[in-house]
Amino acid sequence: MEVYTEKRSCERVPHQAPLNFTVLLTQESDLQKIQSVGNIIDASESGLRLVTEFPLEPGHVLEWDDKHQKGKLHIALVRWSEKQGELYIAGLLFI
Repeated sequence: MEVYTEKRSCERVPHQAPLNFTVLLTQESDLQKIQSVGNIIDASESGLRLVTEFPLEPGHVLEWDDKHQKGKLHIALVRWSEKQGELYIAGLLFI
């Protein structure tokens, strides 16, 4: 029997909050910025888990403004994404 070992270095904490974000997509030499929304379901020092209707994929880069510190920008990399019905659940790593 295989024993599951946690791979995360930081503990996840439940956190419910809406998030307006921008997905930065590169196609050839063009940079596209697509606005979308989602809901944070948990967070840690190194990232967060997000639910959204936008089809996030590993490798996508997201950015959003900090609600508490004007002018501070957050940037995260989508590490994994899973489709569940009409929604996508994704794990983001702060970069």
